[in-house]
Amino acid sequence: MKIEVLTKDSGRLLVNAKYEELLASNALSSAETLWNLPSENVKKILKERGTSRAFLKDPISGGHLEVYIKRYSPLPLKEYFKSFFSFKPLFRDCAFHEWEAGLAFMAADILSPEPIAVGKASKGTFIILAGVQNYLRASELFAEFAEMRDSKPKGCLIGRIAGIAGKMHSMSFAHQDLYLLHFFVKTETDEIFIIDLQRAIMGDAFSRRWRIKDLAQLHFSSAELLTRTDMLRFWKKYCGICGDKFYRDKALISAILAKSAKIRKRNSKG
Repeated sequence: MKIEVLTKDSGRLLVNAKYEELLASNALSSAETLWNLPSENVKKILKERGTSRAFLKDPISGGHLEVYIKRYSPLPLKEYFKSFFSFKPLFRDCAFHEWEAGLAFMAADILSPEPIAVGKASKGTFIILAGVQNYLRASELFAEFAEMRDSKPKGCLIGRIAGIAGKMHSMSFAHQDLYLLHFFVKTETDEIFIIDLQRAIMGDAFSRRWRIKDLAQLHFSSAELLTRTDMLRFWKKYCGICGDKFYRDKALISAILAKSAKIRKRNSKG
């Protein structure tokens, strides 16, 4: 699915045309008004970024739409050195990068929170995203499945997450934070949304390194929730999409497990 993008505020603001009337009716017509949108913090505020939630009145239904605003301040110099010496990509503008990633994922029919607007204000850049309603995180669902005798729901969810990961990688997309908690499963429709695309890798930047990182993060976050049989089911589905050549790629499997162990060791140190 593709969206129509409108340019506003002398080029400082890009808006999803679907939400133009919503923003206008809430007097949010410029980058500055959106940056200053009254909202409540939902994550720990760091010096360079923060995420908060607001509710905008819908002029059509009369109800309110939950939206999230991510605000980014200019990156400190140390981040440039950190990126250079670690050979990791540095997105100088995470708000606009997440906007582009959101559009790319939508075009590929991979669900993520719908982007509403992105802009550059005097204090930094920001992105506004539509909230995902009535969901459970995949990690929460797998914990519930552990108490159930019926294994079909668990097997179905494993297959669907493997399908999403396989589709992403087959299209040269990587997430960089592909933990189970970033998969939102809507309880009413069973749709699965991937959140937090601000560091997504796309196109020529994709490589074996990012495949390993994504899969290691999934392995780490599911190790206590899934059995070896479950993981084999995931691997078969994933390789069926990305290429059967990976199924018995011992070097790749070893690298994934080693990376997962490294994540576990880092997290155990707190």
